[in-house]
Amino acid sequence: MQDARRAAAAQAEAAEAAARAARAAAEEERRLAERRVEAASRLQAAQQRQDAADAEYRAAASAATAARQAAQARMEAILPLLPTMLRLGLWPAESLLAVPAPPEEALRGLLVLQSLSRGMAAEVTALRQAMAEAEARAAEAASRGAALQAAEAAARQADAALEAELRAAKERREGAADAEAAAARRAAQAAARAGDLEGALARLESEARAAERQRAAAEAAARARADAARPAPRQDAAARTPEPPTARGGRAMPVAGQVTREFGAGGEGGPARGLTLAASPGARVVSPCGGKAVFAAPFRSYGLLLIVDCGGGHHFVLAGLEKLDAAPGQRLLAGEPVGQLGAAAPEGRGRALLYLELRRGGQPVDPRGWLAARG
Repeated sequence: MQDARRAAAAQAEAAEAAARAARAAAEEERRLAERRVEAASRLQAAQQRQDAADAEYRAAASAATAARQAAQARMEAILPLLPTMLRLGLWPAESLLAVPAPPEEALRGLLVLQSLSRGMAAEVTALRQAMAEAEARAAEAASRGAALQAAEAAARQADAALEAELRAAKERREGAADAEAAAARRAAQAAARAGDLEGALARLESEARAAERQRAAAEAAARARADAARPAPRQDAAARTPEPPTARGGRAMPVAGQVTREFGAGGEGGPARGLTLAASPGARVVSPCGGKAVFAAPFRSYGLLLIVDCGGGHHFVLAGLEKLDAAPGQRLLAGEPVGQLGAAAPEGRGRALLYLELRRGGQPVDPRGWLAARG
Protein backbone atom coordinates (compact mmCIF):
# COMPACT_ATOMS: atom_id res chain seq x y z
CA MET A 1 0.00 0.00 0.00
CA GLN A 2 2.84 2.37 0.83
CA ASP A 3 4.49 1.59 -2.51
CA ALA A 4 1.21 2.30 -4.29
CA ARG A 5 0.83 5.59 -2.44
CA ARG A 6 4.38 6.61 -3.26
CA ALA A 7 3.81 5.71 -6.93
CA ALA A 8 0.55 7.69 -7.00
CA ALA A 9 2.25 10.68 -5.36
CA ALA A 10 5.08 10.47 -7.89
CA GLN A 11 2.54 10.39 -10.73
CA ALA A 12 0.74 13.39 -9.27
CA GLU A 13 4.01 15.30 -8.94
CA ALA A 14 4.92 14.41 -12.53
CA ALA A 15 1.51 15.58 -13.72
CA GLU A 16 1.91 18.83 -11.81
CA ALA A 17 5.39 19.34 -13.30
CA ALA A 18 4.04 18.61 -16.78
CA ALA A 19 1.22 21.08 -16.23
CA ARG A 20 3.67 23.74 -15.07
CA ALA A 21 5.91 23.08 -18.07
CA ALA A 22 2.93 23.28 -20.41
CA ARG A 23 1.82 26.56 -18.87
CA ALA A 24 5.36 27.95 -19.12
CA ALA A 25 5.61 26.84 -22.76
CA ALA A 26 2.25 28.40 -23.52
CA GLU A 27 3.30 31.67 -21.91
CA GLU A 28 6.59 31.64 -23.80
CA GLU A 29 4.76 31.01 -27.08
CA ARG A 30 2.38 33.87 -26.31
CA ARG A 31 5.29 36.20 -25.58
CA LEU A 32 7.03 35.23 -28.80
CA ALA A 33 3.76 35.60 -30.74
CA GLU A 34 3.45 39.14 -29.38
CA ARG A 35 6.97 39.81 -30.62
CA ARG A 36 5.90 38.58 -34.06
CA VAL A 37 2.88 40.89 -33.93
CA GLU A 38 5.13 43.84 -33.11
CA ALA A 39 7.58 42.88 -35.87
CA ALA A 40 4.74 42.56 -38.39
CA SER A 41 3.35 45.93 -37.30
CA ARG A 42 6.74 47.56 -37.81
CA LEU A 43 7.02 45.90 -41.22
CA GLN A 44 3.54 47.11 -42.27
CA ALA A 45 4.41 50.64 -41.16
CA ALA A 46 7.68 50.45 -43.11
CA GLN A 47 5.82 49.19 -46.18
CA GLN A 48 3.33 52.04 -45.89
CA ARG A 49 6.18 54.56 -45.68
CA GLN A 50 7.81 52.86 -48.65
CA ASP A 51 4.58 53.06 -50.66
CA ALA A 52 4.14 56.74 -49.76
CA ALA A 53 7.76 57.54 -50.65
CA ASP A 54 7.41 55.63 -53.92
CA ALA A 55 4.25 57.57 -54.82
CA GLU A 56 5.94 60.89 -53.99
CA TYR A 57 9.01 59.95 -56.02
CA ARG A 58 6.91 58.94 -59.03
CA ALA A 59 4.91 62.19 -58.78
CA ALA A 60 8.09 64.29 -58.55
CA ALA A 61 9.74 62.41 -61.42
CA SER A 62 6.62 62.85 -63.56
CA ALA A 63 6.50 66.56 -62.75
CA ALA A 64 10.19 66.92 -63.64
CA THR A 65 9.62 65.16 -66.96
CA ALA A 66 6.63 67.39 -67.73
CA ALA A 67 8.66 70.50 -66.87
CA ARG A 68 11.52 69.39 -69.13
CA GLN A 69 9.08 68.69 -71.96
CA ALA A 70 7.49 72.14 -71.56
CA ALA A 71 10.90 73.81 -71.60
CA GLN A 72 11.89 71.80 -74.68
CA ALA A 73 8.67 72.80 -76.45
CA ARG A 74 9.32 76.49 -75.75
CA MET A 75 12.90 76.13 -76.92
CA GLU A 76 11.83 74.46 -80.16
CA ALA A 77 9.28 77.23 -80.77
CA ILE A 78 11.90 79.97 -80.27
CA LEU A 79 14.80 78.26 -82.04
CA PRO A 80 13.84 79.08 -85.69
CA LEU A 81 13.46 82.78 -84.88
CA LEU A 82 16.80 83.18 -83.08
CA PRO A 83 19.00 83.90 -86.19
CA THR A 84 16.60 86.57 -87.43
CA MET A 85 16.27 88.17 -84.01
CA LEU A 86 20.04 88.11 -83.54
CA ARG A 87 20.58 89.83 -86.90
CA LEU A 88 17.91 92.44 -86.12
CA GLY A 89 19.41 93.00 -82.70
CA LEU A 90 22.88 93.55 -84.09
CA TRP A 91 21.96 95.63 -87.20
CA PRO A 92 18.41 96.98 -86.80
CA ALA A 93 18.82 100.01 -89.11
CA GLU A 94 20.70 98.11 -91.79
CA SER A 95 18.06 95.37 -91.75
CA LEU A 96 15.27 97.90 -92.27
CA LEU A 97 17.17 99.78 -95.00
CA ALA A 98 18.04 96.55 -96.80
CA VAL A 99 14.50 96.47 -98.20
CA PRO A 100 13.56 99.81 -99.85
CA ALA A 101 10.12 100.95 -98.68
CA PRO A 102 8.21 104.14 -98.05
CA PRO A 103 8.85 105.81 -94.66
CA GLU A 104 5.41 104.86 -93.30
CA GLU A 105 6.02 101.19 -94.08
CA ALA A 106 9.47 101.37 -92.51
CA LEU A 107 7.91 102.86 -89.37
CA ARG A 108 5.26 100.15 -89.37
CA GLY A 109 7.98 97.53 -89.73
CA LEU A 110 9.89 99.05 -86.83
CA LEU A 111 6.80 98.87 -84.60
CA VAL A 112 6.23 95.26 -85.59
CA LEU A 113 9.85 94.45 -84.82
CA GLN A 114 9.56 96.09 -81.42
CA SER A 115 6.41 94.08 -80.65
CA LEU A 116 8.12 90.90 -81.84
CA SER A 117 11.15 91.74 -79.75
CA ARG A 118 9.01 92.15 -76.63
CA GLY A 119 7.27 88.85 -77.37
CA MET A 120 10.58 87.10 -77.81
CA ALA A 121 11.84 88.58 -74.54
CA ALA A 122 8.74 87.22 -72.77
CA GLU A 123 9.28 83.81 -74.38
CA VAL A 124 12.91 83.78 -73.26
CA THR A 125 11.86 84.67 -69.72
CA ALA A 126 9.25 81.89 -69.75
CA LEU A 127 11.87 79.48 -71.08
CA ARG A 128 14.24 80.35 -68.25
CA GLN A 129 11.45 79.83 -65.72
CA ALA A 130 10.55 76.49 -67.28
CA MET A 131 14.17 75.39 -67.13
CA ALA A 132 14.44 76.50 -63.51
CA GLU A 133 11.23 74.60 -62.66
CA ALA A 134 12.56 71.50 -64.42
CA GLU A 135 15.79 71.68 -62.40
CA ALA A 136 13.81 72.14 -59.16
CA ARG A 137 11.56 69.20 -59.99
CA ALA A 138 14.59 67.07 -60.82
CA ALA A 139 16.19 67.98 -57.48
CA GLU A 140 12.93 67.12 -55.68
CA ALA A 141 12.76 63.79 -57.49
CA ALA A 142 16.34 63.03 -56.42
CA SER A 143 15.44 63.89 -52.82
CA ARG A 144 12.34 61.69 -52.97
CA GLY A 145 14.49 58.93 -54.45
CA ALA A 146 16.82 59.10 -51.44
CA ALA A 147 13.82 58.92 -49.10
CA LEU A 148 12.50 55.95 -51.06
CA GLN A 149 15.83 54.14 -50.75
CA ALA A 150 15.83 54.74 -46.99
CA ALA A 151 12.24 53.46 -46.71
CA GLU A 152 13.11 50.38 -48.77
CA ALA A 153 16.12 49.68 -46.55
CA ALA A 154 13.98 49.99 -43.42
CA ALA A 155 11.37 47.66 -44.91
CA ARG A 156 14.05 45.09 -45.82
CA GLN A 157 15.48 45.26 -42.31
CA ALA A 158 12.04 44.82 -40.71
CA ASP A 159 11.28 41.97 -43.10
CA ALA A 160 14.52 40.20 -42.23
CA ALA A 161 13.78 40.49 -38.49
CA LEU A 162 10.28 39.11 -39.00
CA GLU A 163 11.57 36.27 -41.17
CA ALA A 164 13.97 35.25 -38.39
CA GLU A 165 11.09 35.20 -35.88
CA LEU A 166 8.98 33.10 -38.24
CA ARG A 167 11.78 30.57 -38.82
CA ALA A 168 12.27 30.17 -35.07
CA ALA A 169 8.53 29.72 -34.54
CA LYS A 170 8.36 27.09 -37.30
CA GLU A 171 11.25 25.16 -35.75
CA ARG A 172 9.53 25.19 -32.35
CA ARG A 173 6.26 23.99 -33.87
CA GLU A 174 7.98 21.20 -35.81
CA GLY A 175 9.78 20.04 -32.68
CA ALA A 176 6.65 19.99 -30.53
CA ALA A 177 4.24 17.06 -30.42
CA ASP A 178 0.90 18.89 -30.36
CA ALA A 179 -2.17 16.68 -30.43
CA GLU A 180 -4.42 19.66 -31.12
CA ALA A 181 -2.35 20.62 -34.16
CA ALA A 182 -2.52 17.04 -35.42
CA ALA A 183 -6.31 17.10 -35.05
CA ALA A 184 -6.43 20.43 -36.89
CA ARG A 185 -4.34 18.98 -39.71
CA ARG A 186 -6.77 16.06 -40.02
CA ALA A 187 -9.67 18.54 -40.13
CA ALA A 188 -7.89 20.57 -42.81
CA GLN A 189 -7.32 17.41 -44.87
CA ALA A 190 -11.02 16.60 -44.60
CA ALA A 191 -11.93 20.16 -45.63
CA ALA A 192 -9.58 19.97 -48.62
CA ARG A 193 -11.74 17.19 -50.04
CA ALA A 194 -14.78 19.49 -50.15
CA GLY A 195 -15.98 20.73 -53.51
CA ASP A 196 -16.35 24.39 -52.57
CA LEU A 197 -15.60 26.86 -49.79
CA GLU A 198 -18.99 26.41 -48.11
CA GLY A 199 -18.45 22.66 -47.93
CA ALA A 200 -14.94 23.14 -46.55
CA LEU A 201 -16.19 25.42 -43.77
CA ALA A 202 -18.99 22.98 -42.93
CA ARG A 203 -16.49 20.12 -42.64
CA LEU A 204 -14.17 22.20 -40.50
CA GLU A 205 -16.99 23.06 -38.10
CA SER A 206 -18.07 19.40 -37.95
CA GLU A 207 -14.51 18.25 -37.27
CA ALA A 208 -14.11 20.93 -34.59
CA ARG A 209 -17.24 19.75 -32.79
CA ALA A 210 -16.07 16.13 -32.95
CA ALA A 211 -12.59 17.03 -31.69
CA GLU A 212 -14.09 19.01 -28.81
CA ARG A 213 -16.20 16.02 -27.79
CA GLN A 214 -13.16 13.72 -27.92
CA ARG A 215 -11.09 16.17 -25.93
CA ALA A 216 -13.76 16.51 -23.25
CA ALA A 217 -14.08 12.71 -23.01
CA ALA A 218 -10.29 12.29 -22.73
CA GLU A 219 -10.11 14.91 -19.98
CA ALA A 220 -12.94 13.24 -18.10
CA ALA A 221 -11.20 9.85 -18.36
CA ALA A 222 -7.89 11.35 -17.23
CA ARG A 223 -9.54 12.95 -14.20
CA ALA A 224 -11.24 9.68 -13.37
CA ARG A 225 -7.95 7.79 -13.51
CA ALA A 226 -6.24 10.45 -11.40
CA ASP A 227 -9.03 10.29 -8.80
CA ALA A 228 -8.82 6.50 -8.69
CA ALA A 229 -5.04 6.53 -8.24
CA ARG A 230 -4.97 9.35 -5.69
CA PRO A 231 -4.69 7.96 -2.13
CA ALA A 232 -5.95 11.06 -0.48
CA PRO A 233 -7.75 14.25 -1.58
CA ARG A 234 -5.33 16.57 -3.33
CA GLN A 235 -5.46 19.71 -5.40
CA ASP A 236 -6.87 18.49 -8.69
CA ALA A 237 -6.45 21.51 -10.95
CA ALA A 238 -2.70 21.26 -11.49
CA ALA A 239 -2.89 17.60 -12.47
CA ARG A 240 -5.45 18.15 -15.20
CA THR A 241 -4.52 18.30 -18.84
CA PRO A 242 -3.68 21.94 -19.42
CA GLU A 243 -5.94 24.00 -21.61
CA PRO A 244 -4.36 25.08 -24.87
CA PRO A 245 -3.41 28.74 -24.84
CA THR A 246 -6.23 30.85 -26.19
CA ALA A 247 -5.45 33.57 -28.67
CA ARG A 248 -5.77 37.18 -27.69
CA GLY A 249 -8.66 39.05 -29.27
CA GLY A 250 -8.44 42.20 -31.30
CA ARG A 251 -8.68 43.19 -34.93
CA ALA A 252 -6.09 44.21 -37.49
CA MET A 253 -5.86 45.17 -41.13
CA PRO A 254 -4.48 42.07 -42.88
CA VAL A 255 -2.20 43.99 -45.25
CA ALA A 256 -1.02 47.53 -45.91
CA GLY A 257 -2.94 48.33 -49.08
CA GLN A 258 -6.09 49.76 -50.65
CA VAL A 259 -9.46 48.16 -51.39
CA THR A 260 -9.93 47.66 -55.13
CA ARG A 261 -13.22 45.73 -55.07
CA GLU A 262 -15.88 46.23 -52.43
CA PHE A 263 -18.12 43.64 -50.82
CA GLY A 264 -21.19 43.13 -53.00
CA ALA A 265 -19.62 44.72 -56.10
CA GLY A 266 -20.72 43.15 -59.36
CA GLY A 267 -18.45 41.03 -61.50
CA GLU A 268 -18.25 37.97 -63.73
CA GLY A 269 -19.00 35.57 -60.88
CA GLY A 270 -21.78 37.69 -59.41
CA PRO A 271 -21.65 40.01 -56.37
CA ALA A 272 -18.36 39.89 -54.46
CA ARG A 273 -18.56 37.94 -51.21
CA GLY A 274 -15.53 39.70 -49.76
CA LEU A 275 -13.02 42.49 -50.26
CA THR A 276 -10.10 42.56 -52.68
CA LEU A 277 -7.10 44.54 -51.48
CA ALA A 278 -4.12 45.68 -53.57
CA ALA A 279 -0.72 45.85 -51.88
CA SER A 280 2.95 45.85 -52.77
CA PRO A 281 4.26 42.59 -54.27
CA GLY A 282 5.66 40.41 -51.51
CA ALA A 283 3.79 42.32 -48.77
CA ARG A 284 3.34 40.56 -45.45
CA VAL A 285 -0.16 39.45 -44.45
CA VAL A 286 -1.27 39.30 -40.81
CA SER A 287 -4.20 37.66 -39.09
CA PRO A 288 -7.17 40.05 -38.94
CA CYS A 289 -8.29 38.56 -35.60
CA GLY A 290 -7.16 36.54 -32.64
CA GLY A 291 -8.14 32.90 -33.09
CA LYS A 292 -7.00 29.58 -34.50
CA ALA A 293 -5.85 28.64 -37.98
CA VAL A 294 -8.25 25.86 -38.98
CA PHE A 295 -7.11 25.58 -42.60
CA ALA A 296 -3.77 26.47 -44.19
CA ALA A 297 -3.15 24.77 -47.52
CA PRO A 298 -3.85 25.05 -51.25
CA PHE A 299 -7.57 24.88 -52.08
CA ARG A 300 -9.17 24.69 -55.51
CA SER A 301 -8.87 27.91 -57.53
CA TYR A 302 -8.09 29.97 -54.41
CA GLY A 303 -4.43 28.94 -54.37
CA LEU A 304 -2.94 29.03 -50.88
CA LEU A 305 -5.89 29.52 -48.55
CA LEU A 306 -5.96 30.41 -44.86
CA ILE A 307 -9.09 30.17 -42.70
CA VAL A 308 -8.96 31.64 -39.20
CA ASP A 309 -11.61 30.79 -36.61
CA CYS A 310 -12.08 34.09 -34.76
CA GLY A 311 -14.68 32.72 -32.33
CA GLY A 312 -18.35 33.53 -32.03
CA GLY A 313 -19.12 31.84 -35.33
CA HIS A 314 -16.79 34.17 -37.27
CA HIS A 315 -14.31 32.80 -39.82
CA PHE A 316 -11.92 34.85 -41.91
CA VAL A 317 -10.87 33.51 -45.31
CA LEU A 318 -7.66 34.88 -46.88
CA ALA A 319 -6.67 33.91 -50.42
CA GLY A 320 -3.99 35.08 -52.85
CA LEU A 321 -1.01 34.16 -50.70
CA GLU A 322 2.21 32.88 -52.21
CA LYS A 323 3.63 31.78 -48.87
CA LEU A 324 1.97 30.55 -45.67
CA ASP A 325 3.58 31.11 -42.27
CA ALA A 326 0.73 29.56 -40.26
CA ALA A 327 -0.05 25.89 -39.68
CA PRO A 328 -3.40 24.21 -38.98
CA GLY A 329 -4.15 24.31 -35.28
CA GLN A 330 -1.84 27.25 -34.60
CA ARG A 331 -3.15 29.83 -32.13
CA LEU A 332 -2.89 33.32 -33.60
CA LEU A 333 -2.94 36.81 -32.18
CA ALA A 334 -4.54 39.69 -34.03
CA GLY A 335 -1.81 41.15 -36.22
CA GLU A 336 0.40 38.04 -36.13
CA PRO A 337 2.05 37.36 -39.54
CA VAL A 338 0.48 34.45 -41.39
CA GLY A 339 1.82 34.70 -44.93
CA GLN A 340 3.15 36.74 -47.80
CA LEU A 341 1.75 37.95 -51.11
CA GLY A 342 3.39 37.04 -54.39
CA ALA A 343 4.16 39.00 -57.52
CA ALA A 344 1.94 41.65 -59.05
CA ALA A 345 -1.30 40.35 -60.55
CA PRO A 346 -2.09 41.14 -64.21
CA GLU A 347 -5.30 42.89 -63.16
CA GLY A 348 -3.62 44.58 -60.19
CA ARG A 349 -1.81 47.32 -62.16
CA GLY A 350 1.56 46.52 -60.66
CA ARG A 351 0.12 45.47 -57.27
CA ALA A 352 -0.45 42.07 -55.66
CA LEU A 353 -4.02 41.17 -54.68
CA LEU A 354 -5.38 39.68 -51.45
CA TYR A 355 -8.93 38.34 -51.22
CA LEU A 356 -10.51 38.72 -47.78
CA GLU A 357 -13.83 37.14 -46.84
CA LEU A 358 -15.60 37.19 -43.47
CA ARG A 359 -18.13 34.46 -42.66
CA ARG A 360 -20.59 34.63 -39.81
CA GLY A 361 -22.59 31.51 -39.16
CA GLY A 362 -21.47 30.20 -42.55
CA GLN A 363 -22.74 33.25 -44.44
CA PRO A 364 -20.52 35.95 -46.02
CA VAL A 365 -20.80 39.41 -44.44
CA ASP A 366 -19.12 42.75 -45.19
CA PRO A 367 -15.68 42.78 -43.48
CA ARG A 368 -15.68 46.61 -43.43
CA GLY A 369 -17.49 46.73 -40.08
CA TRP A 370 -15.00 44.32 -38.53
CA LEU A 371 -11.95 46.14 -39.83
CA ALA A 372 -13.37 49.58 -38.95
CA ALA A 373 -13.51 48.48 -35.29
CA ARG A 374 -9.80 47.63 -35.15
CA GLY A 375 -9.28 50.49 -32.71
